Amino acid sequence: MLVGFMAGVPFMVSKAFVRTFDEYNRNSAGRWAKHELLGQKPVLEFIGPDTEKISFSMHLRTDQGIAPEMELNKLRKLRDKGKAFPLVIGGRLITQNLWVLESLGEAVLYWGRAGSILAIKVDVTLQEYVGGKKL
Repeated sequence: MLVGFMAGVPFMVSKAFVRTFDEYNRNSAGRWAKHELLGQKPVLEFIGPDTEKISFSMHLRTDQGIAPEMELNKLRKLRDKGKAFPLVIGGRLITQNLWVLESLGEAVLYWGRAGSILAIKVDVTLQEYVGGKKL
């Protein structure tokens, strides 16, 4: 079952294969300018919305049909190329804008013989990319 995808990374689940995410967080904020006034409290001015950020964790495990090092290298390349991509979850675009992979955090959970990675937790941070084409 396909849960969603970002760039060339599908989020999916089957009997022999699990590549999904958990700890999904979405953050957004407004942008405000603060105008200082002599002898008075400053005045705030709303400039507009800021770009959104999404973070989640992925567990890449050999016992779930995943090659952790290969999948991790895909994510690193996606981050390092800086290409924008659509983000789809549950069959719907998250926004009409594209997204970029801003950062990865890696924590190896289990090592195999000769230093191979058996399981790794990857913390992914995406940032909305505005200025490109709308979807």
